[in-house]
Amino acid sequence: MNFRKVLMYLGFLGIGVLLFYMAFSMVEDREALWNDMRSASWSGLIVSFIMGYLAIVSRGLRWVIMLDPLGHKPSPIRTVHAVTFAYFANTFIPRSGELARCAALNQTDNIPVDQLFGTVISERVVDFAILMVLTTIAVVANLPAFFDLVAGAQLPDATNALIGGGLFLVALGVAWIKREALLRLPFAQKVATFLKGMWEGLNSIRQMKRKGLFLFHTFFIWSMYFLMAWVIFKSIGSVAGITVTQALFIMVAGGFGMVMPAPGGVGAYHWAVMLGFSALGYAQELGFAVANVIWITQTAMIVVTGGVAYLALMLFRIRKDRELKTKTAS
Repeated sequence: MNFRKVLMYLGFLGIGVLLFYMAFSMVEDREALWNDMRSASWSGLIVSFIMGYLAIVSRGLRWVIMLDPLGHKPSPIRTVHAVTFAYFANTFIPRSGELARCAALNQTDNIPVDQLFGTVISERVVDFAILMVLTTIAVVANLPAFFDLVAGAQLPDATNALIGGGLFLVALGVAWIKREALLRLPFAQKVATFLKGMWEGLNSIRQMKRKGLFLFHTFFIWSMYFLMAWVIFKSIGSVAGITVTQALFIMVAGGFGMVMPAPGGVGAYHWAVMLGFSALGYAQELGFAVANVIWITQTAMIVVTGGVAYLALMLFRIRKDRELKTKTAS
């Protein structure tokens, strides 16, 4: 990791810590906060831990289905480990997980990174569509809470974004006009080859044969995301009376909080969940307590399973190198 990446990481970590501190400073009754956290049952935490990992396993198996139309049949076990390792990497270095899992599966199963990354983008498109549907349902079912949440928000100045977007479009136009000259450059040829592989990966959804199984895994993944929070809600007495639509509202709020590039969503997730609970009429310390319990449970799950996945992938790579050396020697 170079100095620039270290500075970026420290900057993102600083943002997360600041948001965490701001959320914590808004809690007036600290004793109620600790009591609510301690009231969470161990059975709820264990079930949430398991559900979180099942979502990762299902995501890995869904990735196998997406790679099949490209002619690749990676080991389901190694694919699941690669996805688990991606979550592990994101916990420490934001936005590194997608490339990390592609690199891991490339090293163990010799699948081109560009095609792997294309399927990852396809995954994200599908997941974004699901998130938008769930967001719509959550907002419509909790309109008063949504308006209360929006009332306290301020829209950022979009001037710089508009200028940047305009310059980007101009650059694309120039690149298109000069495309023949650009494509003769070695670097441009490498980029074109990479983009072609990504496009093949993006098309994997349209070409896949097991669409029904793909949809099943997609439904299962998002069901686990909801249920791993739901069981914790029900395990804390002060929030056990929450409704399904209210829980969905909190899940969506937390999901958007995780978009912030803070390591493991620290601070940003807590802030978003606390605001969601507050908009629903719950005390801020309760929202912060629930956010802490869910975040600690799922972070522990990611660190434990991700560490195991890293060791497993390393062993797969060592075994592969030994087999290759044996074949070369013979």
